[in-house]
Amino acid sequence: MLSENLRKRLAEEYRYAVTKMQAVTPLANKLYYFSVFFGEAQRVLNFEWDRDLVLIYTVTQQVHAQFNVTIQTPALGVLPVDWATVSEKLTQAASDIATYYEKAENDDTREEMYQALGRLTEVSYVISGNGSYLCEKGFFKL
Repeated sequence: MLSENLRKRLAEEYRYAVTKMQAVTPLANKLYYFSVFFGEAQRVLNFEWDRDLVLIYTVTQQVHAQFNVTIQTPALGVLPVDWATVSEKLTQAASDIATYYEKAENDDTREEMYQALGRLTEVSYVISGNGSYLCEKGFFKL
């Protein structure tokens, strides 16, 4: 469990990033602000170890990397993906993580954070070739 001052720091930084993500439309701009999630996690981990925070760091860094790979390749125009929904779900999951740090930590809030991380991995997976294909076939829905 993180100390209260570091938890507050994360809450403030994450909420700021989410507010900026909500204010911009281009996916590249959203990703710029989304990078705060793994960047700030890494900075806080330099002061205090927390297993949940290293999970947030790892998942958000991987999600960011998948988005970067996808938007830098011609696949962006080929994948049968609802990009508006992808953008909305990315922002909502980020908001849910910010909310986790704004609340007192307990088993219920931790479960909410794990669910948010799961949604982030689905958003990331749907923009991959196989993920897009499976979503198109109806195997899962964002």
